[in-house]
Amino acid sequence: MIADTQTSAPPTPGALAGFAGGQSAYRLAGGMGVAWRAGDIVLKPSPSSEEARYVAETHFGLRDTSECRFQRPVAPPHALGDWEIDGWAAWRWIEGEPAPERAREIVLAARAYHNLLSPLPVDPIFSSRNDPWARADRVAWGEVSADYPADYLALLAPLLADPPPLLRRQVVHADLTGNVVFASGLAPGIIDPTLYWRPVEFAEAIVLVDQSWFTSALDIAPFADTPAIAPMLRLAAARRIAEQPEQVAANGKCAADAFAVARQIASWAEAALNCLGSAN
Repeated sequence: MIADTQTSAPPTPGALAGFAGGQSAYRLAGGMGVAWRAGDIVLKPSPSSEEARYVAETHFGLRDTSECRFQRPVAPPHALGDWEIDGWAAWRWIEGEPAPERAREIVLAARAYHNLLSPLPVDPIFSSRNDPWARADRVAWGEVSADYPADYLALLAPLLADPPPLLRRQVVHADLTGNVVFASGLAPGIIDPTLYWRPVEFAEAIVLVDQSWFTSALDIAPFADTPAIAPMLRLAAARRIAEQPEQVAANGKCAADAFAVARQIASWAEAALNCLGSAN
């Protein structure tokens, strides 16, 4: 997820003992600065016991595929079915480094991964989650009203003028851009699952919007075969814009910085929509 880098205290001794046999941990770079590695285990603060359980159980029995890798959850040894200790959850480390500019490879890996997730039913966790990113997502999809300053509403208005297209929804990872890692000789690896009940096309459109952070050259070719890419791009841009005032309210992100990001997203989305229009 695109956010200010945060930091967290290290995992508790209980979490390290239960998940990693007491090995020492060091903070991982990237992301939001809250993940720690101990041996081949990655520990992260759990958003809630319910969400930790859902995401872990989703991936625990997921079948393997040669087209992508993904992390497996680590269960504490003392309580089968309980996926957190002291507010921490754990996942197996997979080799690789993020390469957000490799958009086409991210899209193809996402399709393989989403194919694995496609049989899963909707879960109540999707409607109960109340973090800034989940709230922004609901704003983008018209499920709640946008209660933001007027400058944000002006950016959102053209993106949300039309109702969302009727596309099939399923469980998707809707924050892929920095969470697909690459290693020589290995399939792309998908980490840090951030799950939503949305169309797979929406997840791909977010990758296109996110390119505004990682490259100055707009390239829509990696998304040429993404169905409904233009309307999905509008919703993806709306979500990334709505995340900014949500973060200002929730975690004190600098208001000026947040609006500058929102304007950057809106400008990028406008340019991408123009390119998509000229290509058709």
